Formats: sequence, C-alpha cells, structure tokens
Amino acid sequence: MTRSLRFAAGHFMAVSVVLIGAFVLCDAMREVQILIMPDVATRLHAVFLPFGAMVLLTWIYGWLAVPLMLPSTVVGLMILVGVEAITWNMILLFALKVVAVPLGFDLMRRLGMDARGEGRAANWRVLVGVGLVAALIGNVPRVLAGPCCTGFSPEARINAFVTVTAADVAGVILVLLAA
Repeated sequence: MTRSLRFAAGHFMAVSVVLIGAFVLCDAMREVQILIMPDVATRLHAVFLPFGAMVLLTWIYGWLAVPLMLPSTVVGLMILVGVEAITWNMILLFALKVVAVPLGFDLMRRLGMDARGEGRAANWRVLVGVGLVAALIGNVPRVLAGPCCTGFSPEARINAFVTVTAADVAGVILVLLAA
C-alpha cells in the first residue's frame, strides 16, 4: 500500500470511528430518553450527536468530509433504525444532511462569519451557527419527505421540524463541549 493511500485510509478510519461512535452513543441516549420521557415521539431524538460530529468533522476536513462521512453515516443509520428498516429515501435524506453541513460553512463564510480565521482558534459561536444553518437546510427535506413524519398534520410537521433542528443544535453543542 502506498504512503498516500495509507494516509487516506487512516483519515477514513478516524472519521468512521468518530461518526459511528456518535451514532452508537446517540442510540444509547435514545434508550435513556424513552425511559425518562416515554410520551415523547419515539421517532425523534432529543439530542442528535451524529450531527454535532458531522459539524466538527466538516470544520476539520471541509468538503472532503462528505465522501469520508457518507459510508459511516449509512452504517450509523443501520444502527439507529435497523438494517431491515432502511430505505433509499432514508439514505438520500441523510446524504442531503451530510452535504448540508459544508454548505452551511460556505453560507456562513459568505456572510462574513468564518469559523476559523487565519492563525486563530475556532469560534465556537460560529460553529453553533453553522450547525443551525445546516440543520435548517438538512431538516426541510427530512420533515417534508422523510419517514419520521409520515401521516403528520402540517402543525405536527412544524413541531417535528423544530424538534429535530433543536436536537441537531443540541448535538453540536454537546460535541463541542466534549471536544
């Protein structure tokens, strides 16, 4: 194996471990959420850690994070819903969510809010802002066409949109606190 291929494989493995670990931890947190709040819709997470990991990994890798994260996102989706429940619609929606993160970075940069300037440390406020923008972009198709909200009334879809967006931002904040 050539040196550059080993280098790329190492980055792929590191991203996969972080992202799959976030999915496993999110699944464990989901079980605790059901114990504490059994009346909350079981299809929605209160905190979605994988999204926070996606924001952090995209901050590190930029657009290169997209091909690095897509395979482990599909594996993480299998962890959350089970292999037999996965549909192409779910995979497409999660792929859009992965792409929304670097898009959020680009939008914030174009608005003059760069997460990292020359020679400076990361600005956590901008990272949370990027997470919010990316969550807003990524959750619109999820709530409109995703299996999480099938049969929901328009009011319930709005509530689901607010809930999943808040869960994504909470995931970003928790990952940033842990990092």
